[in-house]
Amino acid sequence: MGIIRVKKDSNYSVINNTGLKDKRLSWKAKGILAYTLTLPDDWTFHISELAQHAKDGEDSLRTGFKELKELGYVKRYPVRDENTKKIKRWDTEIYETPQRRIPRMEKQDVGKPYEENPTLLNINKLNTKIQNTNHDNKYKLESHILFGGEFKKIHNFFKESGIPLSEIALTELGDFCDLFSSELIQYAINKAIDENAPRWNYVKAILSNWKEQKVKTFADVIALDRRFKMSKNKKFNESGRNYLTRKEVVPDWLYKDDEQTNQEVERQQAQSTDEERERLQEVLNKYKS
Repeated sequence: MGIIRVKKDSNYSVINNTGLKDKRLSWKAKGILAYTLTLPDDWTFHISELAQHAKDGEDSLRTGFKELKELGYVKRYPVRDENTKKIKRWDTEIYETPQRRIPRMEKQDVGKPYEENPTLLNINKLNTKIQNTNHDNKYKLESHILFGGEFKKIHNFFKESGIPLSEIALTELGDFCDLFSSELIQYAINKAIDENAPRWNYVKAILSNWKEQKVKTFADVIALDRRFKMSKNKKFNESGRNYLTRKEVVPDWLYKDDEQTNQEVERQQAQSTDEERERLQEVLNKYKS
């Protein structure tokens, strides 16, 4: 297999090869990592916007980001207001090498990176002294800080809906933002309001159930609601059938009356049969005479 290269004089990026050679990563995750590292360091992070840059959609992008997060290439942390000390947004950092420690409000030194495998291709001829026009290679952490636009959008929707969020709730909300789109979380908020339970714990219960059921899209939510209604109707119908087929307790005296009545009917039928037989016998005797 041959590799055709172009002159690196424009429209190029220089990134660390660690992630690209990390066998723990899928090709999807490697592609997402490589693409995000070509973005400016102050790029505003929106899952929905980033998903438009490829054809496999938002769900696939979230799956890849989850993989990068689990292996230390992506870190998310809350940013607090200097005055109120409350969480005002969540920031996301993308690293060229996996980090062992979670960064918080200040920059931390980079831990020992994941060890690369020996280079198999002769690709070390690239002139890394060429000025990189996309981002600063001297950035201490070799990472990109991406502002959590999705989190801010959802947080504002909670405020507009009159649902207060504690510090713990904000942290939990940040985790749910990794799993669901802002539209799905807004749907969960509206669902809680419609069911007269406009509070975080109820929204959290909805989102936790979706997480357990592996909900990713609105279609998944609709299918889940349909299954719930069918299960509810089935239980109702089964309880109705049990009510209709239940047996009444009949007293013993009623059985005795039935037995006496049956015996009387049988006696009368036997008597009628004997009388009919005698009448027929008389008719036959007339014909004989």
